Amino acid sequence: MKPTHFWAALALTHAPAVLSQGLRQATGGHAATPTPTSTTAAPASSCTASLLTTLCDYKDPGSQFAVASSGRSHCWEYCNAHQPCNFVVLVTGNPHTGTGTCWLYPGEDFDASAGTTGCDYLSVYEKPTYADDAATPTAGTCEATASPSAIAEVCGYPEPEDQCFYSCAASSGAVDCLSQCAEDSCAFAIFYTGEGGGSPYASGTCWKYPNGTYDAGKAGTCEGKPEQYVYENKCPKVAALSTSSLSLSSTTSSAQESGAAKPTETASGDDVAAEEAKQGKGGAGEGSGAAGVSFSSPLAAGMAAALW
Repeated sequence: MKPTHFWAALALTHAPAVLSQGLRQATGGHAATPTPTSTTAAPASSCTASLLTTLCDYKDPGSQFAVASSGRSHCWEYCNAHQPCNFVVLVTGNPHTGTGTCWLYPGEDFDASAGTTGCDYLSVYEKPTYADDAATPTAGTCEATASPSAIAEVCGYPEPEDQCFYSCAASSGAVDCLSQCAEDSCAFAIFYTGEGGGSPYASGTCWKYPNGTYDAGKAGTCEGKPEQYVYENKCPKVAALSTSSLSLSSTTSSAQESGAAKPTETASGDDVAAEEAKQGKGGAGEGSGAAGVSFSSPLAAGMAAALW
């Protein structure tokens, strides 16, 4: 098709709509009715907090703890979801809508000397409370998880024995990490902030140790900020096997019942790999492919030799 024919066809396609709009404007007719859209109002928050003071400025919380906010209710809920939070600051961006930025200072108390008074750019609210206790982030866990206190701040402590295959998970902070540890009935937990160190109240990784105690002798030295925060699980332990224990027990039992993957008597490299796998060094349990192969039947051995 020639270019001129294409543009002509396109103009004819849109001609009715253009002519219709022109007639409405010329005759004062009604404009096209827009398609109605349904909106659902957000549920009202049951979180409340009292205003402590208003300020012109306050110390910077850092980028990890400054988040865009739709208003004071959102700011209160954000504080409540990131414990320990004893106060929160709402920096007003639009005075007409109430939107702005929420500043959080986990583990700190409000310091009036760190702010400048005389205007109302910043609104400082006390620790929020909920009408329903179930709305708190630590509901359903023991009280010890609400305000964890690290027994050590270190670097270089080794991962759990399973090399984080089952025992490690993403975490929003120390409170969440200790809550995970309590749910899994672990002995102690390490909140890993990442290389270079960081705040135990920002996001990181939770290392959960199912048994034993923290051994300070295994920790290394920090060149800068601590990277690992160690917490004991003081919550009641649940008498239940971990997922990793159940999986390993099931795998071992199945291998023993089937009689497969029996190690040879010769100390070959495959046998060493199989032994390491049993000890958890190779990432596989008994019955893995690393074990040597033995022939229980002379006929089978003869056939294998002929094929070789």
